[in-house]
Amino acid sequence: MERYGSGEDHGVEARMSARIYPDVSILLTLDFEQEPLLRKCNIFKESLQRSNITCYLLSTAKAMRDSIAHEVVEAGGNALRGLWHHLCMFKGAGIPHVLEKAVLTEADLPSIQSFFRQKIKAQQRDLSKSQVQIVEVWTIDVFREMEIAYKGEIPLMDYLKRLSVLLNEYYVEAKNALLRTNSELRLQEEEPVDPRWTDMSVLEKALRQVGFNDKEDLGHVACLTWLKQYKGYVPIFATADRELYECKDIIYDMTGVIVEDALYAVGTYRSVTQKPWPVKKVG
Repeated sequence: MERYGSGEDHGVEARMSARIYPDVSILLTLDFEQEPLLRKCNIFKESLQRSNITCYLLSTAKAMRDSIAHEVVEAGGNALRGLWHHLCMFKGAGIPHVLEKAVLTEADLPSIQSFFRQKIKAQQRDLSKSQVQIVEVWTIDVFREMEIAYKGEIPLMDYLKRLSVLLNEYYVEAKNALLRTNSELRLQEEEPVDPRWTDMSVLEKALRQVGFNDKEDLGHVACLTWLKQYKGYVPIFATADRELYECKDIIYDMTGVIVEDALYAVGTYRSVTQKPWPVKKVG
């Protein structure tokens, strides 16, 4: 695999072209502003902004991000809808005239707590668990606010109306969060690439020997390898994934794709693009 800076010296120098591609872990961390990687990802974002660098979004990363984001957003949305239904049944078996007279008090908090505990346990993804916890905080914050306003007895229907407003705001905020990340990273979609176009079997075997078995990341690397081979620029795959970063040397040696920690991706981009490399004279 051709590496940057290689080739015979024919007396003419050019600058290497490179592109930065954020991985899904960076995008989702910024989308949902989730710890523990948020500060690292913000440093990456701020470094890009200071250097006026545009990021590119792999088609495989876009598909994965969209799928996970939908799952995470729905986890929170379903929790809000579920609480609405839970309180209707818990306080009045769904019977309208009973619900009209029902109130919520401090004594109802254990039921709400139990509901959210089960919802969080049911999630398979940590990000989804965190999203349900965020929704839980919202609902209890509203409960405490209304508890003061209504002197300890909250009309159930008023609380349910507030939950409905929260649900609408929740989905608007979730959509805006993804748009915000795209704007802040100046994210441009790369042309669709099918990872099956590049045979990664040798790399996959080498990575498996060091305990790395993430086929999704391997698919991203396959796309980047194809782009390097057929588009001619150096792909820098910025990541917040420690396990992927630990395999950067193997990946580079076998594909020429640079995997870089989010903290250093912009510095590596500068190094690559500012490094002169020899090309043949034409004519």
